[in-house]
Amino acid sequence: MSDIVYRKATRADAEALAAFAARTFTETFGHLYPPEDLAAFLAAKYGADIQAREIADPETMYTLALRDGVTVGYCQLGAYELPIACDGAPLEIHRLYVDSSVKGAGVARALMDDALAQARSRGATSLWLSVWENNARAQAFYNRYGFEHMGEHKFMVGKTADRDFIWRLRLG
Repeated sequence: MSDIVYRKATRADAEALAAFAARTFTETFGHLYPPEDLAAFLAAKYGADIQAREIADPETMYTLALRDGVTVGYCQLGAYELPIACDGAPLEIHRLYVDSSVKGAGVARALMDDALAQARSRGATSLWLSVWENNARAQAFYNRYGFEHMGEHKFMVGKTADRDFIWRLRLG
């Protein structure tokens, strides 16, 4: 979409990013969880203070997609934290979300292409991510990039455990 601007997040973006992240997670997955589990997860992961700390962390990279100054997508790239041993210099896509109004419009592709460029510029040898077992749309998207299934883990939302697939893309 030509009206989308992409840029790195700054501390000033923390509040808007937190609201967008909580909203898109809830819209995508909120129906899966008891309200208390969802509330606990959102509080633990998406508060404005948490986003500000992550934005300030030199190991974490946030790229925002904005339309008319409003967040319509973001990608968080950072240190590898998944429970599968790996060698080399891995990085992990922790989050990649786009607003429903821009799904299918190339925003996710632009964010992924940016994440790949950032990973390569940092010398990463592989890029990893975790995707919910029933998120077919996201899996199809990652398949197009050549990610491969490497295992699975429990992704905790409050006291609820989801089965997430762990995928890897080797970077040349």
